[in-house]
Amino acid sequence: MSKHIRYWQKAIFLGILTLSFVPLPIWADSGPAHRVDEPFPIQLGTSGGNIKDISKGFCYGGTLGALVKDASGNQYILSNNHVLARTNVAALGEDIIQPGLIDQSPACFKDSTDIVANLSNFISINFKTKGTMRTNAVDAAIAQVRVGNVDPTGFIIDIGTLSSDTVAPSLSMAVKKSGRTTGLTHGNITAVNATIDVSYGSGKTARFTNQIVVGPGSFIAAGDSGSLMVENVDTDPRAVGLLFAGGSTTAIANPIGDVLDAFHVSMVGTGIGPDPSASLLGKILAWAKKFSGVTETQAASAQLPAHVSESAVDAVRRVKERHEGRLLATPGVIGVGVGLSDTIMKQAAIEIYVKQATEPLRQALPKSLDGVETKIVETGEIRAY
Repeated sequence: MSKHIRYWQKAIFLGILTLSFVPLPIWADSGPAHRVDEPFPIQLGTSGGNIKDISKGFCYGGTLGALVKDASGNQYILSNNHVLARTNVAALGEDIIQPGLIDQSPACFKDSTDIVANLSNFISINFKTKGTMRTNAVDAAIAQVRVGNVDPTGFIIDIGTLSSDTVAPSLSMAVKKSGRTTGLTHGNITAVNATIDVSYGSGKTARFTNQIVVGPGSFIAAGDSGSLMVENVDTDPRAVGLLFAGGSTTAIANPIGDVLDAFHVSMVGTGIGPDPSASLLGKILAWAKKFSGVTETQAASAQLPAHVSESAVDAVRRVKERHEGRLLATPGVIGVGVGLSDTIMKQAAIEIYVKQATEPLRQALPKSLDGVETKIVETGEIRAY
């Protein structure tokens, strides 16, 4: 009898483990708790934006992503330029409110009692023009908090407090975010070192380099811009990137190191790194080891994505950079990145992002470059969210 129970335990364990790697949106909340008018001090991962972000009868809102601090200990809300600074046009000192205008009652009401911070700095976004092609590293802004109006621990709804450490992105890394529209969602990094053309509406397009690509497309939606992307562990996760754009199959984030360096700030956090055993996967593996006879190594190796060495990623990156100018000049191509090979385990490949993968475009794009596999990824238009 005990033998049969052990087999059932193994089956249940493997089923749960498999599901833990599927980034399904049904595992996340739908976001309503992230759009309410919070009492002071507010928590982050919530609706917010510039009190003047209204034009032609429309008002807007994004996500107040995380809390950062400067060398003097002053604290700032971190989000996107297009959320806090009205896409380059705001003046320093403008009021930042929670929730954003779109979530006020009534909508678009400028409620001065909801001010939580004041715009302190933003990195200007360079847009494409016929004569110039200046690239961007981040879509980011910070706003100094009004004392007492923001939780000083930097607590993020559905995530909690963070580690003050950060972590560089890597292929297949499991990540999560907490945002205004879709709440808590989970995904995986599908590409790094990406060059992406992002639409900001009204015919404006900006090119970003060294970006992180995340799947699935449901990871973020309109209004989730400014969300902080962190590693998918239960306690004290480290920040990975700042989300700002997405398409039908992907989300795009700035590496958090580039964002923090731009403002000379650091994450507000515990200073304690994550405990892998506290994650969902860690708990499952521990349960398996105790009850099913399946070792942690056996279970993890059976389900975890193939690891690609940093040297392999860097080699493919160099090939991508040699050819990306020509690839991006191809009509319909909106980006190029370094992702996982579909044919060779533990190998990187060049991903080519296209609005629509038509047959003529597939025929026009190379199957490989300098011996490196290429793969076409249909994303639709990548838009600032």
